[in-house]
Amino acid sequence: MNCKNGGWSGELFHKLFWIAANTYNPFVYNKEIEKITEFDPNATKYLDKCTEKWSRHQFDPKVCCDHNTTDFVESFNTLTKSYRDLPVLTLFEEPHHLTEYARQELIELRSAESRFCYYTPCGGGEYEVRDDHVHFPMRIDTKKCGCGVWQVSGIPCKHGLRVIYNQRLSHEDFVAEFFKGAAYKQTYAMPDPTQWPEYSLPTIKPPGIKRSAGRPPKQRRGGGVPWKLRRGRGIV
Repeated sequence: MNCKNGGWSGELFHKLFWIAANTYNPFVYNKEIEKITEFDPNATKYLDKCTEKWSRHQFDPKVCCDHNTTDFVESFNTLTKSYRDLPVLTLFEEPHHLTEYARQELIELRSAESRFCYYTPCGGGEYEVRDDHVHFPMRIDTKKCGCGVWQVSGIPCKHGLRVIYNQRLSHEDFVAEFFKGAAYKQTYAMPDPTQWPEYSLPTIKPPGIKRSAGRPPKQRRGGGVPWKLRRGRGIV
């Protein structure tokens, strides 16, 4: 929207922008920026001075999150819809299984794509993986690949999976700890109540709620976006 308000819009700019935003590789990013510069140099100046990290290749690898849109959140909310009426403890456990399911789906997709990759050992724990006509340097001990996908997402890319499977190793050992059950439980772990600090504060009671007639709706409102357009944007 900021680009549109600046005067840069249209199908060509939209395509160039999203290729640059979704790339994990600085080389591909720079190529797309050159094309955006040919489209309008002022657009490049604006994007260069943006303080937001809008391109995946700029994301912090320590975070292990490669989502630059809210579509994933919308889809995840849809998956949890059937669990929202469950007791609190059950509701606490189910999202972990959903996260595990989503991770396995991504692994299966990348595993299928890895069949078309070929690797060559280079010694010292380094490998060169050929994907079509592009060659990527890769190390499984540091969990880094030249494509950049593994570092940013925290999940092995198709090039890494090609080497992992050929070495008869398990991909589970190369997934970031963020996606494992121990990290999930630690995130929501609470200390023993006896260790809670004491404060001389008044007890806050929940507000009075007047239940309306009928069953509470589960479908979240779309913020004024027509349903057909929401489906077209990949929001389910």
